[in-house]
Order: sequence, then structure tokens, then C-alpha cells
Amino acid sequence: MNPPPVQQSACDPGRPARARERNRLAILTAAQNVLSSNPDASMEDIAEAANMVRRTVYGHFPSRQDLIASVMELGAQELIAHVGDIDVQADDAPAEMAGLVLRTWGTAKRFGPVIELARHTAADSVFAAMKPFTAVVAALIRHGQKQGAFASPLDADLLAHLLETCALAFHSAQQKRSWRGDEKDVAHSQLLLLGVPADKARATVDQAAALLTQQ
Repeated sequence: MNPPPVQQSACDPGRPARARERNRLAILTAAQNVLSSNPDASMEDIAEAANMVRRTVYGHFPSRQDLIASVMELGAQELIAHVGDIDVQADDAPAEMAGLVLRTWGTAKRFGPVIELARHTAADSVFAAMKPFTAVVAALIRHGQKQGAFASPLDADLLAHLLETCALAFHSAQQKRSWRGDEKDVAHSQLLLLGVPADKARATVDQAAALLTQQ
């Protein structure tokens, strides 16, 4: 005689784990929204936005800095998801780099207030969250240097960090409203840092932007 089918218990041990993960994601989403509009928002403000008590928020994130670091990690994951495939062996490395910046700036801009906040309260979290992305950028730079397309003789890993710092500077200027440009300015500046001649850098960015509008 076959045994009766196993009924899933209401005390399924997986349920608390799933509920905890849902709560964690809800807190991160609320934190992103609240901190984007008010960088000085408290843990209590974030808890209220997530429809939770402050104790629950602290149960997931022991400190405000831990929460900010996790929001940065979420932002980095979203940024990487929007990058798409990066051809680190592209025939035209400058064009690939320009397209990369143009594709990701919208997401990065949305996280701008949180990035700016993290720079002052949890700077290490910014660079840690972006490490996978930076590694791919460095590989593309290294390839472009071998091509002769990127004239800068600096180490590719260092250049990748310089590009990241450049992007953060644009974020900061945007938050302070001291710069009102767009992603084409960012891409152009980054190509200049890599040693691409000014005229070629501008033309490359314009071509990359035109290509994106056709997709």
C-alpha cells in the first residue's frame, strides 16, 4: 500500500525565510525612495515608508550605515542588469565604452542621491558594490590600450577607478545643481580620460547615442 501524499505543513520552514526576504526587499525599496527625496531621513522614516516598525528594520540592518550600504549594493545590481552584454574584445573599444556609459547613466542617475549620501557615510560600500562592474570596465580598457585606441599609459585597473571617480563627481555636481549636462557629457569626459582625442571622442559619443535611439 502506497503511503499517503505528504501534505505541506503550515509551519513550512521555508515560509519564515521567504517572508524575511520579502521584508528585507521592502525595506530596501522604501529606503531607496525615502533617501532619494530626503538624504537625512531616519530609520524611523524608512520603517514608516515600509509599513513596518523600527525594530523590524533594525532586525535586518543593525545601523543606518548598513542599510545605506545594502541600498548601494541593490543599485549596483540593477546597474549591472541594465548594462547588458559588454564586449571586452570589441573592435571599437571607444564606441563600446561610450555605449556602456550611455546605457547605464539613467539608472545611476536615479540612485544619485543615495550614491552621494553613501560617499559621505559609507564610501567603501560604493566601491565594493561596483567592484564587479569596475572589473569588466578594466578589461575593456586593457583591450583598448592594446588596440592603441586608448592612449593613456596608466594601469587599466587604475583607469577604471578613475572613471568611477569621474562618474561620482558628475553625480555630486548634479545633486548640487552645479552641472546640468547629460550622459553624453559623462561619456565624452571618460573617453578623454582614457586618452581618446577630443574630436574623435565627441564623434564616438554622438554615434553611440544615435545607435541607442535606433534600438
